[in-house]
Amino acid sequence: MTDLSAYASLADRVAALDLDQDITLTPADMPGDLAEVTPFDGLVIDTSFMRTIGWGGEGEFPFEIVDQSPGFEAFAMPDGFRRVGLWLLHLLFSGREWAGLELTHRTSRAQHLYARVIHPIVHVGLMTDGPPKVTAYEHWTQEVWRHPFADLHLTHVERLRSEEDRPRFAFGWSRDMLAHQFDTRHADQIILEATPEGIAAMAAVLMDMAHPEYGREEIDFEPPYLGFAATQPRSIEARFWLPGSIAFFCDTLEELTLRPWPSG
Repeated sequence: MTDLSAYASLADRVAALDLDQDITLTPADMPGDLAEVTPFDGLVIDTSFMRTIGWGGEGEFPFEIVDQSPGFEAFAMPDGFRRVGLWLLHLLFSGREWAGLELTHRTSRAQHLYARVIHPIVHVGLMTDGPPKVTAYEHWTQEVWRHPFADLHLTHVERLRSEEDRPRFAFGWSRDMLAHQFDTRHADQIILEATPEGIAAMAAVLMDMAHPEYGREEIDFEPPYLGFAATQPRSIEARFWLPGSIAFFCDTLEELTLRPWPSG
């Protein structure tokens, strides 16, 4: 089993990178075999997030159009997000299709974060010997925008070349009978799905967000129909917060308290 503390020295090397300075990582840099599920107390996920969007038009109307976009919020210290990013890269190097983090912090409303690598569909008639193996990843520190996977004219930093590589986030329920009710009060899993390029970009933006000099306190991933087009259309929203931000208003995870569930 690999605990995320095993990524500590790599996380320090990533944090020391200057803007546009790079580091090349290979499977040999990773701490042994990747476990199916790894316990981690450095990440708190709140599943109660809901963004409400209202539109009343430009004239006088007796109605207002209101949409709701569900999602989650993730909280960690800078080194925690760096280690999660390295864990995602470890997943790519491992050749595994998926891996999970057991979120053991007492404040977390989700108990697991799962990541799944989606490989392009092979057309009928073509034969392969399995998904291509990732043998190296070159990471360089880049500026982080609030919506890092949105269209290039909104972010000015290209992190994904194709919309197909944008991630999809989903709620999960460990008890099957609850999944069909879609009651987020009982959602105890968050699932991240993306292509290898999308997983690598997600790892990079988490590490850059946590950079001591060039990072930022908040990043958001919104679906294209109700936000800044940074996910797949069927994705829920995802927001990541560092200490000192509006949502993470204290200095440590131990001081963090989550808002009560909305009534009703």
